[in-house]
Amino acid sequence: MSEQLFLKALKSTIDKIGYDLGQLEAPPISFIDLDNTVNVEELLQSEETALVWELTGFSASPKDPLYRCHLSVGARTVNDPANYEILDLTGTLIESFSVGTIIDIKDYTGTVAGAKLGVLSITSSVVTPQQFDKVSGIRLTSFNAVAARFG
Repeated sequence: MSEQLFLKALKSTIDKIGYDLGQLEAPPISFIDLDNTVNVEELLQSEETALVWELTGFSASPKDPLYRCHLSVGARTVNDPANYEILDLTGTLIESFSVGTIIDIKDYTGTVAGAKLGVLSITSSVVTPQQFDKVSGIRLTSFNAVAARFG
């Protein structure tokens, strides 16, 4: 398996985790990749609450099959003056990606999850300052992780 396929599986794994977390909310909320310009533009023009994320770094370290990863995962809320809703969502994300968590990496791009292709281990996290756009706010948590590709 190539590095490109492993990266695709890693992205689909994060997408799956976030989608599942969004479905646990009442009502369910979206999980949007901030690199997806179409969905982000629609989100920023709406008044919807959402979970958001982006992969900010991925590199072989020291070399394939070992990797270092950096991702940011967070929440976007609208009309949340006391920031309680965004803090609740941020707390849920921090629990799901807590330091020491080991996540199985599978390819979720098909109709059935693929075989386990590797693991991702969260090594550190930092909650970053909240960003604002009129009446909406986005708070991201930056996570560092290491990954190992199998096979």
